[in-house]
Amino acid sequence: MPTIPTQSLTTASRAGRLRRSVLYVPGDRETMIAKASQRGTDSLILNLEDAVAAANKDAARQIVVHALQSHDFGAAEVIVRINPPDTAIGYRDLLAVVPARPAALLLPKVGSVETVRFTAWTIARLEELHDLPAGQIGLMCMIESAAGVLAARAIAASHERLAALVFGATDYSVEVGCTLTADTPSLLFAQTQIVLACRAAGIAAIDTPHMNIQDMAGLVRAAQRAVELGFDGKSAIHPSQIEPIHAAFAPAPAQVAWAERVLALLAGRDDARLGAELLDGQLIEAPHLARARRILTAVRGQESGIRS
Repeated sequence: MPTIPTQSLTTASRAGRLRRSVLYVPGDRETMIAKASQRGTDSLILNLEDAVAAANKDAARQIVVHALQSHDFGAAEVIVRINPPDTAIGYRDLLAVVPARPAALLLPKVGSVETVRFTAWTIARLEELHDLPAGQIGLMCMIESAAGVLAARAIAASHERLAALVFGATDYSVEVGCTLTADTPSLLFAQTQIVLACRAAGIAAIDTPHMNIQDMAGLVRAAQRAVELGFDGKSAIHPSQIEPIHAAFAPAPAQVAWAERVLALLAGRDDARLGAELLDGQLIEAPHLARARRILTAVRGQESGIRS
């Protein structure tokens, strides 16, 4: 096996979309939503759940729907984090948001496949009711409980609409009782479980946000750790976190050089004619070609600003 740099090799998701950064914006902050497209994030979450006080839920829902219908978010993937769909507030979120056609809905506190399947069924009925293209609206699941971590593999494979699992360490640490600090090892089991579940299902894995927006050094370490664990991206709670996250998930120069050499070595060959070739005395096979292509796809997306 050749020696391959171990920086992120998985920044492209199932559909080739980059989700290095996923920025949360409170759903009741109209001005912040209006400016969100200028922040340079790959994905944007308009948050109707924990970031919105109970008294503001209805107003936030109206603001988010209006934004989806009227704002130009550029290349950013626009996701709406709804309230739990098995609650009255969450169900009203579904009824209002789906017709506005976000790229995806993010479900909070998912602990079982039943939540995903119920939501997917409801979306399908709403698509029919509003004459929307079938299957266009994706789903993402927040994994932020012990039950969610233990069921991560089943959740990740539970429905074809699933595009990503998103780790939420704050709620998880409170439930489990573990210590949550900038460099804590207490999240390692949960993070690894989520990454493995996503890899097995062929969907994206998004790491938890770094909650101290003034601690840039801690953010850099946390983002690098996410890269090393195999995450595709990391959540952000402030625009200042986007650039450091992108820097962490950028393929290193050594990776890019290796990928270019692999493609040059195997140029013009289709998959049926791929065998083992030598590069610097080491075997290069089909899996290495797939990695090389993924690295260069990520580089092209970063250079051009294309995120889909």
